[in-house]
Amino acid sequence: MDAKNLMEILFKFQSLIAEGSLELTVGGNSCTITRDEIILNISNPEEVIRLAKALREGMESDVTKSIKSISDALKLLAEVGEELSKERKTLTVKYQGRDVVIMGFKAKPGIFDMNNIEIRDKVELIKLISNLLIAL
Repeated sequence: MDAKNLMEILFKFQSLIAEGSLELTVGGNSCTITRDEIILNISNPEEVIRLAKALREGMESDVTKSIKSISDALKLLAEVGEELSKERKTLTVKYQGRDVVIMGFKAKPGIFDMNNIEIRDKVELIKLISNLLIAL
């Protein structure tokens, strides 16, 4: 499964929400989903990776196979941001409660020239990606 397929599944799931929101909490991590926005708050990257591994039941994902470095992760963020923007959706990623990156429709691109990506906290983003890569 690549990033585009993952986003298509997400859009189908979001289309089921007529109004209100859905909040999922696993340990210290949470995900709030509305019809047009997703807010992902990651407090413990290891728990996120453990949950992802359990959900895919041993099947190796094209997404995790392709992410070997921080530059690979940034490329994936750019692809996801583009897909979100096309669908007029927004994904906000928080790390330990702080806004780190906004992707998609509501993003205001900055100096990195990545359309549909707004990096709010560069240092925390690098910490988050590094911790996720370590946990893989």
